[in-house]
Amino acid sequence: MFIKIKPIKDESVLPWENDFQLEKSIPFPRKLSIVIPIYNSAEFLEKTLRSLLLNDLTDVELILMDGESDDNTMDIVYHYKEMFSVIESKKDKGQSDAINKGYKHASGDIFYWLNGDDIILPNTLSKVKEFFSDNPNCDVMVGNAYMTEIDFKPINHFVFSKEKLQFDHLIDYAKNHLVQPSVFFTRKAWLKVGPLDIHDHYAMDADLFIGMSKEYTMYHLNVDIAYSVYHEDCKTRGARAESIIALALVQIKYGGLEKAKNTLNILVDLYHQLENDNSQGNTSLVKVLQSKLARCEKEFERRQNYFIRNDLECKL
Repeated sequence: MFIKIKPIKDESVLPWENDFQLEKSIPFPRKLSIVIPIYNSAEFLEKTLRSLLLNDLTDVELILMDGESDDNTMDIVYHYKEMFSVIESKKDKGQSDAINKGYKHASGDIFYWLNGDDIILPNTLSKVKEFFSDNPNCDVMVGNAYMTEIDFKPINHFVFSKEKLQFDHLIDYAKNHLVQPSVFFTRKAWLKVGPLDIHDHYAMDADLFIGMSKEYTMYHLNVDIAYSVYHEDCKTRGARAESIIALALVQIKYGGLEKAKNTLNILVDLYHQLENDNSQGNTSLVKVLQSKLARCEKEFERRQNYFIRNDLECKL
């Protein structure tokens, strides 16, 4: 199924649209459910939606979850309304909550989410559906991906392999992370490892994917799936300290205490960097980071004691 919708803004037309040729999917009885969680996403959303249109949407349902945006996000959504199986605009508790609620609407067997500032590449969904048809035992599939600037200039190209998708590799997630919009998983895997922690606004994907790597064999599709767009308003870019702390706590959850310490060392390095910049007026930032480090240290000790206690109980 190919849906053609006229763009609202000419600048939202993707660079590869003019030369695009649709690759039709094979019949796919399992159905693919894609959740698009958004809030005040008007600046980039149209490009994200147009990237989905450059795919065969047969046997695909698109579920849009908006957290009651107060910009013109919903004007864009309603312009593209024929794409969607579900459109919901209600107050939520953040991105994790929106994704969890979105999957409650899902009727498919393969799950995926695409943030309102990322791009799925042309004809990707046909390749994903074919892969799951050829690999019926696959519960988690990871493709390759690019991290890009907002103008799609590449920052990094992530090419994965079987070895890079093992739990022992991914537990060192600060160094060996996945790229969220290149990961698809079954309803079964979601019900086993999910839902997302609605209190975690920064490392919820790491929590889910590390958990899935512990429970399932992750399969690799050697195809570029998506562009993860890195820009000034990205949560992980604007709240680096919070992201580092959240990831360290996820690593502790899965028993990766040493890897969590390595992750926190990134925060310590950031603290020292800010400390050296005091003369340039960053004293307040240093104090904020000191407070975060102190809180994290207490939580680290609490969780470390918890795991040591559990380990002793298991041995007894």
